[in-house]
This record gives sequence, C-alpha cells and structure tokens, in this order.
Amino acid sequence: MIGTDNCHEYLGMKDQTSSIEDIIVLRLKSRPKNLPLFKSLIVLSDLETRINSKLPYFDILYVKKLNNYKIIIKQLKKLNRRNIGIEIKIKDIRSYNSDEVGKWVKSIKEINKFCKLNDNQLIISSGAETKYETISGNTFESLLSIFDIEPLKYWRELEEWIDIKSGVYSGAS
Repeated sequence: MIGTDNCHEYLGMKDQTSSIEDIIVLRLKSRPKNLPLFKSLIVLSDLETRINSKLPYFDILYVKKLNNYKIIIKQLKKLNRRNIGIEIKIKDIRSYNSDEVGKWVKSIKEINKFCKLNDNQLIISSGAETKYETISGNTFESLLSIFDIEPLKYWRELEEWIDIKSGVYSGAS
C-alpha cells in the first residue's frame, strides 16, 4: 500500500504476519528528519515547482497537467534524471470529455515510452483519497491494456522499483 492512513483497518481484514513497516510506503513532500522506521517516497508535483537543474531531491514526479508532458519530458531528458517515478492519477480525468480522454491515453503511451528508454518508472494510480474513489483491479488492468502496457509486467516492474527506491529512515538520521 502506498499513501494510506488506515493501515489498521487493512491489517484487520488481512491475515498478515509481517510488520506494518513492511507493507506501508509513505508519500512525503520532503525528506524526513525524524521518522520511525517506515519506507517512504518523496513526491513532487509539476504544479508545485518548475523542473530545472536546482530541483530538490524527489522520487516521484506527479504530472497533473498532461498538456505540458512534452515539456516535462524534454526537461527531464536534459537534466538526465533517471530512476524516478512519473505518476499519473486516474482521478484527474473523471470530468474529461471523450476527446480529452483520447489525448490523455496518447500522452500516457508517450510517457511510458520515455520511461522505458530512460530508466524511469511510469506510475499510474487511482488517486483515490477515499475508499469510494478506488477502482477495481479488472478496470485498472483494462486501462493498462489500453495504454499498451502488459499488466503483469507493469505490476512486477512497479513492485521492484518501489522496493529499490523506497528508503527506510530510522528516527535519528
């Protein structure tokens, strides 16, 4: 799970023997100073900053405005940013018309191609902030197929990327 705050409810539903630190990855806006043993990823939004050579450290770049994705890709290439995640949230298109959804699909295909060629990870998330905004696994995998992404390969690569990229910070760093 990434970015959740109701882990106790999740653990109550599942028969888990692993510790909570092994299944939770926190989404943070900056590197923590004191954090008790949780994996975390630093997330930066394209709305919060311009991409330039003075970028702060981050693991994931959340791209909300996909009409700027070509500029963002160009800047990331120029800066030679590798091993970062580029996140796109499905919730951002809920009010789109069919023409906008078509452009969204095209941009995701191009971002995925960029990620594959430049050792970055495409992250497609529901963007759900409540359990009512979640989408089913079948729907999610159908979307992956529309983006010409093999679901099993996507999940395997994403899991490996998260395991490698998420750091565990002990409280006294």
